[in-house]
Amino acid sequence: MKYLNLTKSLAVVAMLSLAFSACKKAKVATPMGDAGQTLVKLLGGGTPAAVASRPIDFVATPTTVVAVEVRRDIPNETELNKTMIVTVKDDTAAVTAAGGRLHLPAAWYTYAVAGGTKTGGQGGVFTITFQPGEFSKTIFVTVPNATLLNPSSLYGLGFTVLTADQGATLSTQKSVIVEIGAKNPYDGIYSVESGWVTRYTSPGVPAGDAISGDCTGNPDVYMLTTGAYRCNIPPVSTTGGLYWANAAVNNSMVAGIDGTSATVDPSTNLVTMACTGNATLTNWAGKTNNYVPSTKTFNLAFRWNPTGAVREYELVLKYKGPR
Repeated sequence: MKYLNLTKSLAVVAMLSLAFSACKKAKVATPMGDAGQTLVKLLGGGTPAAVASRPIDFVATPTTVVAVEVRRDIPNETELNKTMIVTVKDDTAAVTAAGGRLHLPAAWYTYAVAGGTKTGGQGGVFTITFQPGEFSKTIFVTVPNATLLNPSSLYGLGFTVLTADQGATLSTQKSVIVEIGAKNPYDGIYSVESGWVTRYTSPGVPAGDAISGDCTGNPDVYMLTTGAYRCNIPPVSTTGGLYWANAAVNNSMVAGIDGTSATVDPSTNLVTMACTGNATLTNWAGKTNNYVPSTKTFNLAFRWNPTGAVREYELVLKYKGPR
């Protein structure tokens, strides 16, 4: 009898559990959009315009990059299945307002967007049609010949969402400035694998100061494209510039050689060092100055002020990644 009562009790518990489960409400996905409305935006955009960097190789063959992605965030399937027309301005005024960039000349690039057309030339308007089921459209920019660009300059293209039909709301993420700059094969961020700097009070007389010595592990050095085979090292007080020895302790950057450049001979990979801010800076005779393509490594040795307070600097820089 005890076992029979136990069996009945278990059956009652099971029935109650089933009834409770049947009463629980199914979870519903949280709608997108603002209060049930469709939001239209540029991915990564802002108000005022956000900046998106699109560096391209310094080559004479066509390069295509994503300029902007136009999105509609929909609240439900019904809205997704509507055809929607969005207009986006080629916003030259945004580029001017932001400053620091040249307008990319219209003859130097082309646009493409699936389901979209552009009218009005530079400063004109894109009309983009979202078909049912589509929530994203990409505007592409193709630069046929990047060697037309001045590698020491940055260029800008502006995009701002103007309108969207079907009762959609424009997001505050509606404006983007696409920053385009040409870069050669040597452009990038380099780690200081090893290095040594010696400062002299006069030729042949080492200063023996705290900022002479080992440079291994100093902050990363940037190589900035200034020509097809030439890169500049940023000037003093700028990210990516050169430091004296033991930077972790001394935190002292090299001054007096702003405009230091490294030019690679593509046929031999030998490097010539020069400086617009100090014409005495040259290759250190008898030392290695080259670029090793297989490891993306610069071996550099240069000196300046040869008749006065001489400075001698050796560096091994290894590529870490793009700027």
